[in-house]
Amino acid sequence: MNRINLLITIILISIFGCSKSVELNIPEKSEMYEVSGPVYINDEGTEIYLNGYFSHAELIDSVTLLNYEYELSGDRKWLNVTPSINSPALEELKVWIDGYSYSIILLYEKKVHYDFVFDSKGVTYKQVQLSGSFTSWTPSEPLTNEGGIWKTTLMLSPGRYQYQVVVDGKWILDPGNSIQESNNIGGFNSVLTIPDPSDNAPKLVTYTYSTTNITIGVNGSTNKIICLWDNYPVSFIADKNAISVNIPKNAKKLKRSYVRVWSCNEFGYSNDIMVPLEYGEVISDANQLNRTDKHAQVLYFMLVDRFNNGDKSIDKPLIDPEIHERANYWGGDLAGITQKVNDGYFTELGVSMIWLSPITQNPHEGFIEYPAPHRKYSGYHGYWPITLTTVDNRFGDSNALKDLVSSTHNKNMNLILDYVSNHVHEQNKIYIDNPNWATTLDLPDGTKNIRIWEEHRLTTWFDTFLPSLNFDLPEVEDMMSDSAMFWITEYNIDGFRHDATKHIPTPYWRTLTKKLRDETNNKLLFQIGETFGSRELIRSYVGSDMLDGQFDFNLYFDMRNIMAADNESFVKLSQSLKESLKFYGSHSLMGNITGNHDLPRFISFAGGALKFDEDDKNAGWTRDIQVNDTIGYYKLLQVTAFINTIPGVPVIYYGDEIGMPGAGDPDNRRPMKFDSLNRFEQMVKDQTTKIIKERRSNLALIYGDLILLHSDESTMVYARKYFDKICIIAFNKSNSEKSLNIDLPEYLGILKLESSPEYKITNQQFEINLKPYSYYILE
Repeated sequence: MNRINLLITIILISIFGCSKSVELNIPEKSEMYEVSGPVYINDEGTEIYLNGYFSHAELIDSVTLLNYEYELSGDRKWLNVTPSINSPALEELKVWIDGYSYSIILLYEKKVHYDFVFDSKGVTYKQVQLSGSFTSWTPSEPLTNEGGIWKTTLMLSPGRYQYQVVVDGKWILDPGNSIQESNNIGGFNSVLTIPDPSDNAPKLVTYTYSTTNITIGVNGSTNKIICLWDNYPVSFIADKNAISVNIPKNAKKLKRSYVRVWSCNEFGYSNDIMVPLEYGEVISDANQLNRTDKHAQVLYFMLVDRFNNGDKSIDKPLIDPEIHERANYWGGDLAGITQKVNDGYFTELGVSMIWLSPITQNPHEGFIEYPAPHRKYSGYHGYWPITLTTVDNRFGDSNALKDLVSSTHNKNMNLILDYVSNHVHEQNKIYIDNPNWATTLDLPDGTKNIRIWEEHRLTTWFDTFLPSLNFDLPEVEDMMSDSAMFWITEYNIDGFRHDATKHIPTPYWRTLTKKLRDETNNKLLFQIGETFGSRELIRSYVGSDMLDGQFDFNLYFDMRNIMAADNESFVKLSQSLKESLKFYGSHSLMGNITGNHDLPRFISFAGGALKFDEDDKNAGWTRDIQVNDTIGYYKLLQVTAFINTIPGVPVIYYGDEIGMPGAGDPDNRRPMKFDSLNRFEQMVKDQTTKIIKERRSNLALIYGDLILLHSDESTMVYARKYFDKICIIAFNKSNSEKSLNIDLPEYLGILKLESSPEYKITNQQFEINLKPYSYYILE
């Protein structure tokens, strides 16, 4: 795109385009719960739960949808949408109520038929299967044997997939595929890549705005453009270089609303544009955002028992010589967290939302885990609920929780609670009175249905004393959703982190979400889930009728491996980031983590104390894991910089703000360290604070478009753009200085950076010298 032509186009569109605001003919009160995210359509068809989008779905008169087959249920709660051979990548679903239409965006990416062939080279096998990221690592149905040539047809979305071949039960690398990469645990997998035609889809960027319109730059051809204000279509004019979107007069009545834009061509759908408005004017300063703006959140997660002891009078560690101290209660409590809130610890760090580990009552005795080596644990972590609606007496009481919530809100922060729906402890009265509410523990072949995460995903137990609940029973769904509601209505918390999300059927999440909306008046209800699995599985639980987001573990594992290990390439991370943006959108609420309580600390890999190919739990039990190499601190800061400068919600795991080490669970759950920090820990804390505050004060890092500029073995550079606010983020993971000279794309616009000895911009040429193990956030 020529810059002179682009500027002329923008000027002409701004002058002769939508120069006056238009009043939309919309209802006085919307029937939709919130600004709807897009619905991703599958090849086999997708059911849209309209009852989760609309407060009164029974009032729906009809729907309008072109280029797709659809069927609306008689009760108006469900719409089944099926693509045809000519269905476009982008379409607008219109839902009609009382003469008014509401718009929901549909996005469709056709899967590719891929013929997989395995040549046994004369070796006789009884059975050959595939297992990989496209099967959630569960062996597939057997391949068809045609004279020693084993075949199957896979239906795959474009992307990169790791896999192995399973021959007569033995897992091997594919001998016919020389492309391999690390599996992040010390071994290797074969890699299958399906080319992504959407690399040639349009690219949209924010350019200029006035009181009446917003101008969006377009790079690439477009076949379709859809512009919405909240859930209503708005007028626009466009040419091949720009789109001018009208800001309707209706927006002046609302404190917060959004203009959103999508486009597509024959190669696929574009990135999405999201522009927040305040009383009809484009937000130009991050200070205009408040604690109800979900995209502006930065989360901080701590295990209550391991954070801070504020009331020693309620300390009750279990007296049991079989329970090691690291698996016992340490005395952290709600009062201790309240102290840190009031002392300004979280405000100084810059986070906006606290996520508490579960606080419901857990057993007063220890239990031995089923898998070897059969260690005995207490329920210090909170995930063994023997009640559903009472605070564990080792963490405090009802008043302590109310004090914490009040203090958090007084500091202009939010608080969400880790809620366990999937299972209860065997001592829970619900299970004692209703043992038939649990799923089956003993499988027909005599094995125990314990931790069979994929094959029995919706029924497996976490341990013999933790019965999983059967959510096919309406009484179970009602009980667990009502119990979750209790914490909102009684304590005014701001939402949930949901444990073991993928082990519960999606109808439960829809039931819970609708109850939360219908029966509360909270301005903010944020729900984020935990699912280990493929991006497709993770996304199936995210939507306007279910969860706001989930943790992006696929991106995390790629980031962890690449940033911790010197021999891994940034090209892989760049590709992984592109896949996440394609699957979840450019303005998703997916959680981007520094780590969590189920995973070894990143710094333990980066600092050389822990190897990817060892048993991380055993390492924590058998040796003292520290930071062997102080380079690990700088690598950890790269992780923190990365998660705070990409789309999504950054999540800091307690202790990662100082570089606290730890192997696998429970070594990664050490007591928090506040005092006597060494110089590296203090440096990490200072830099983490600076990164978080940059994130929260810079609209380009919150709502900006992301443009990938460069990646190679050891360096990566990308930009975030929100109108004239542009950031460039750069990384060097090597032990030597790197010099880069990057051609900036014309559609990025004019970048104004003050030159320094390390970087400069001349005629769209960006030159930078990157120090070893460094990150840069330039604006």
